[in-house]
Amino acid sequence: MDKKRLFIYGVGRLAEYAAYVFENDSEYEVEGYCIENEYFQKNKDQNSGTRIFEKIEDLLLQEDYYLFIAVGNNVVRERIYTAAKEKGIKLATYISSRASTWPNMKTGDNCFIGEGSVIQPFVTIGANCILFGARLGHHTQVSDHVLLSGPTIGGNVIVGKYTFIGLNAVILQNLEIGAKNIIGMGVSIKSSTGEGEVYSSPTFKKREVSFDDISNNYLN
Repeated sequence: MDKKRLFIYGVGRLAEYAAYVFENDSEYEVEGYCIENEYFQKNKDQNSGTRIFEKIEDLLLQEDYYLFIAVGNNVVRERIYTAAKEKGIKLATYISSRASTWPNMKTGDNCFIGEGSVIQPFVTIGANCILFGARLGHHTQVSDHVLLSGPTIGGNVIVGKYTFIGLNAVILQNLEIGAKNIIGMGVSIKSSTGEGEVYSSPTFKKREVSFDDISNNYLN
């Protein structure tokens, strides 16, 4: 079967990662990278082989061409997503063969569900979301334009639009996380949150003991 043709929007490491997994674990063949002309002109020396987004719009409108927007910032990704949709460009979704999912999972377009993600039944994931190693409990609803980087989310949770949840954050079941939240690494959320809230865990503490102290006195 002929593969669908794909351009990746972006030139950073996220774009490189997305291109690699699409190429090796999907029905898409990656033809190259693209960015908007404004950003292309600012970084000409670093854009060898990258196409200008505005100049390939007609190509992307062809039947067998798709775009994936590999941008980590939720608001920026939403802007590009909206522009592409308004032009009629088709957007690809990637679900890793190394993710654990169920047949009744629902996803929007331009979604990325990376390897190691564990998603229980009856989960809905909105459009333009990125999940890296996320664990989602049953009946959880993830709204549009969200990035989940390695959190554990209990069952029946609602995650609002544009929210970011970081590594090893834990969200208790049956909660509603407001839109535009930033929930940092290692945070435990035990009650629902409002719109635009930011949560971080206490800073780490350097102990007044060395590796050798521990090894010599406690591990022998």
